[in-house]
Amino acid sequence: MLTLSRSFQSYTLALLSVAAVGVVVFAHEIGWREWPRLLVYFPLLVWAYSLRVPGPRGPSLTPSAVLTYVAMYVFNPPTAVLLCVAGRTIGDVYSRGWVPWRALFNGAQLALSVALGASVFRWLGGGPQRIGELSVFLALLAAPLVSQVANNLFVSIPLSQWKGTPFLSTWFNGVKYLFWQNLLSIPTAIALAFFYTKVHSALILLYLGLLPFQWSGLDLYVKRRRLYAQIVDGLVVATDANFPLGKGHARRVADIAVSVAREMHVSEPESESIEFAALLHDVGMIGKDDVLDRPVLTPEDTDSLRDHVRVGSEIAKELPNKEIAEMILCHHERYDGAGYPGGLRGEAIPLGARILALAEAVDSMASGSFPYTAAFPFTSVVSYVTSERGRSFDPDVVDAYLGTLEEGSSVETLASRRRVVHPPTSGELPAG
Repeated sequence: MLTLSRSFQSYTLALLSVAAVGVVVFAHEIGWREWPRLLVYFPLLVWAYSLRVPGPRGPSLTPSAVLTYVAMYVFNPPTAVLLCVAGRTIGDVYSRGWVPWRALFNGAQLALSVALGASVFRWLGGGPQRIGELSVFLALLAAPLVSQVANNLFVSIPLSQWKGTPFLSTWFNGVKYLFWQNLLSIPTAIALAFFYTKVHSALILLYLGLLPFQWSGLDLYVKRRRLYAQIVDGLVVATDANFPLGKGHARRVADIAVSVAREMHVSEPESESIEFAALLHDVGMIGKDDVLDRPVLTPEDTDSLRDHVRVGSEIAKELPNKEIAEMILCHHERYDGAGYPGGLRGEAIPLGARILALAEAVDSMASGSFPYTAAFPFTSVVSYVTSERGRSFDPDVVDAYLGTLEEGSSVETLASRRRVVHPPTSGELPAG
């Protein structure tokens, strides 16, 4: 059953309280007299927020950034807040159903983000009648960026706690995740705001002509990211088929590695890279099943098996993230320098590879995967990992792994966290 942490509930209520106070204090400034223009604008916002492209990291993306930015330009802050929050709430309910806490959180953080962006626009000298003047260029640029940074700030506070990652890196990576998509929305928003204020408000309907291009851009971005994950999944399936002794091993190693990485407060993008590297760490074993079937391995056979790190690294180099290939190449290095293929020592070994080394050893022993022929008792696995602290394994990685065990176990910890309803990530920031 899905549950909400008390800290997230308290945080949501705090944001909601601030937003509610703002609404009460500035309610008299809402531009109700502009109702004919609002009636044209509002349905577009609802539609934009209801159109969703499933995001590559889970959170969905919407082509709503342009209209959100235009609202900050052409309406005063209270009116912009009312439009955007109501539009998003109805759009969310229509496209994803009514989930009270999600609606409250999204509405509160969006209200504060839009209020800050619209206020910065006015503070820097911007206004509906000045759109198009060179002197307000900074205001036109700053308002959306401030809104985005604020949006990520409000989301990153609970998200960093849930994922166990540092707040600042979570915030920074959230801003970076959609920075360029939102930055590229600004010129379109400025152009629409110009036509809206200088020619006729009905020209906001030009947005309908731009929507297919925005949708295609989002869809292309998501498909590229999804293809990346599908390539990894395909290679994992191929590895399992050619390396039956290790079937399921890659997924288990990935679960352990991600759990340890989060315990070490590794940033989310780096944790994702470690997960992909873990899934692919034995891809170089493809085609070596004949060697594995031999009852006794010759020195040449051992060299052939050890070469899987180089082969796997070469395969992974075709992926956009080059760090994955480096982790795969180094995941059999030992902290004391006695590993292979390069005999690297200590922190000369990439952190992701140090985490993979421990994760692979733990699962191989616990499951009886190659090179073992039978599973070890889990107490023996923990005892071995502890005894190899500073030898085979990085002491910090060992400590982090033992820390995950205090919460249950690496895999159990991840599974329990996945049952918790958590706040939407920065991927839910309107994207253009």
